[in-house]
Amino acid sequence: MPTILDIARVSGVSKSTVSRVLNHHPHVSEDSRRKVEEAIKELSYVRNLRGVQLRLQRNHTIGIVVPLLDHPYFSRLAGILTKTCRDAGYKMVIHQTFFSQDAESEIYDALIHKEVDALILTHSTFAEDEIKSRVQDQIVVVCNEQFDGAHFDTVGVDEEEATFIATDHLLHRGAFPLIFCGDDMDSPLQQKRWEGFKRAHAHHGLECADTCCHNKVITIEDGVALGEERFLTTSPPKGIVAGSDFVAAGLLAAANAVGLSVPKDVKIIGFDDHPICLTTSPTLSSISYALDEIALDLMGRLTQRLQGKNPEPLLIKRKPGLVRRGSS
Repeated sequence: MPTILDIARVSGVSKSTVSRVLNHHPHVSEDSRRKVEEAIKELSYVRNLRGVQLRLQRNHTIGIVVPLLDHPYFSRLAGILTKTCRDAGYKMVIHQTFFSQDAESEIYDALIHKEVDALILTHSTFAEDEIKSRVQDQIVVVCNEQFDGAHFDTVGVDEEEATFIATDHLLHRGAFPLIFCGDDMDSPLQQKRWEGFKRAHAHHGLECADTCCHNKVITIEDGVALGEERFLTTSPPKGIVAGSDFVAAGLLAAANAVGLSVPKDVKIIGFDDHPICLTTSPTLSSISYALDEIALDLMGRLTQRLQGKNPEPLLIKRKPGLVRRGSS
């Protein structure tokens, strides 16, 4: 008996595209739809309606969507969300997208097919409207993405305020000039952080040039490399807002290696308040997120929807806090 994998092979399109054609999804090109329909006829494919009906039943499973599990922030967040789901009586499946739109689309197809009852989305390469058109009336809640809550319950942190707090603290401590480290400046989240960085400078009556922003600084190694580059210039930064605690740890290691004293010569603040902050010398200041509370907020909204309630989507932004330690 032919399967959708056979249809994908014969038609030359992906499995997810075949699935969308079979489910009459609007986001399929006419050329792809034609190829799939021709392959269906060639293979005499008959859909397994019993299997479809089985998928329409609840299976008490929640999908958690992350871009990368080996990223410190997402691995920690996935752990907290997994525990919260388990405590609420649900099984979990963790999906990694690897920042791929194709992989993310396949996850939405799995939701449409009822392979999971709902998704917790921690990162997306699509806009909120695009996701809604793909998942239709299926259940999705969003964790700390920069959505406006038009279609999905969205719980997270005010990223602009978080960076404002960190930058304002450094400027109050006399650290100027500053530099900012971003993961991916094309993302709405990183743009919000950059706005907070610039707003803090304006609040102090200081200029903030685009050269203050360093993009694609993600790992400990990236932090070390950036520190080695900037600390040996004729005008090294006096303060740094790092995009994560791991980047901050790399910057701290580079400062120590070139003989700079932290926080006397340069002050550093990380993000996420990861336990690595307690292992460095000096210990790292960091922006703290109430991830446990965010997870509980998400689970509360998710439970309502799984119980058949359909409240208006809610946008919840929790205020971040600065944990001051030795590096600032």
